Amino acid sequence: MLAVAVPGVAPLVADRARDLFSDDVLSARGESRPDLLAGQYWATDAELTTPASAQVLDEVRRHTHAQLGTSGQQVTLESHRSARIDIENITAVVEERRSPLAGTAFVADPQGSGETALVEFRLDSGAGAEIPALVPGDGAALARPYLSDGKIRFVEQGKPEHLVIQAKTERCFCLWRVRIEYSYRGGKRTLVVPPVGQPAFATTAWGTHNIEYIVRTDGARRYDCRATPASCRFKPTF
Repeated sequence: MLAVAVPGVAPLVADRARDLFSDDVLSARGESRPDLLAGQYWATDAELTTPASAQVLDEVRRHTHAQLGTSGQQVTLESHRSARIDIENITAVVEERRSPLAGTAFVADPQGSGETALVEFRLDSGAGAEIPALVPGDGAALARPYLSDGKIRFVEQGKPEHLVIQAKTERCFCLWRVRIEYSYRGGKRTLVVPPVGQPAFATTAWGTHNIEYIVRTDGARRYDCRATPASCRFKPTF
């Protein structure tokens, strides 16, 4: 008996076999990427006494901490099916809003240019609701919904896609996750990144803090912002 290969049937059969044993149609890996930004801006709830140096950032990260004002993250999407997986919607969900971290700020202004973000989340919008992904712009009027002209609309097998993200807040210490809705062979599914049970992404607003470390090309300085508030920066100047 002669077997006849029918185009498109083998991948479909393989995908259905995978569906019987695994729900891992699309996997996503999330990571904080402060290196995506040109400068380094961080805050922690602790009041640090560490001597001023660039290495103080290691101490910042030993406490509750977050990137300050704007944070960089990356979500990597990888297909495990032969059929194309279409991205239907991308949102951020803020699961907790606290007062901005006010112990210590670490400020190192840009020495170059950052990577261009594909996705922007404005965490102060849509309190209690899902916050839509935007294509970054120079102002509110120029920002556009991501899927209206976003670069990543679908994921194909063998080609991981990277969502480069900037998240911004002026109000809170926000803990948040990315929600990705996608469709595969007519069915709709959802991914949450980082998954529930793992630490959420974190971004905190500029504001009053008690201690500030400023790192410049001529060295680092530590300031007590309560004693000399004029020496400290309580909002972005870039």
